[in-house]
Amino acid sequence: MNLDRQDALTALADIERVERRTWETVFYGISGSILILWGTITTIGYAIGQAYPRLAGTAWPILQGVGFIAMPFLLRRRARGLTPTQMRLGWRLVFAQCALTAFGLLVVYVLGPFDGRHLDAFWALLFMLGYVLAGLWVGRIFIVFGIVVTVLTLAGFWYSGASFSAWMMVFNGGTLILAGLWLRHRGASL
Repeated sequence: MNLDRQDALTALADIERVERRTWETVFYGISGSILILWGTITTIGYAIGQAYPRLAGTAWPILQGVGFIAMPFLLRRRARGLTPTQMRLGWRLVFAQCALTAFGLLVVYVLGPFDGRHLDAFWALLFMLGYVLAGLWVGRIFIVFGIVVTVLTLAGFWYSGASFSAWMMVFNGGTLILAGLWLRHRGASL
């Protein structure tokens, strides 16, 4: 069987598409678990903020700490079958989340104080920017998730009144959980 130059280029392009799709599938499986984790954490945080507003300032740092401790374990557990390059990207995304958090803390410290509603909106919008940016490298669906939660956050900020934490519980935490379930369904279960 002889391949001409065009057939070889077509075959290489097909291999590249399959490789990209395989990577996307594996990454979606891992990302789904991470979105479910953070969706659950944010749902709990917003539920506490709605039911016990005075405890929100204490609850959120604890919940964030739990999430940051759980993420490396989750990444290691779900990362079987990843290449070293793929693992490095996963860790880069973890470090990017740490950088976003550090930046957010700096903004809150320098520009604050903010009330709870503004803080809730700020953190959601900041992390959705992270999802949009991640989507530039790992899959357009993250751009969609980031934009959807951003729009829902802004709608709730402007229109939900005193129920903003309840709104965010459903439309931020709930959307992250649903997106995570969708990603796990679409991705490889490792």
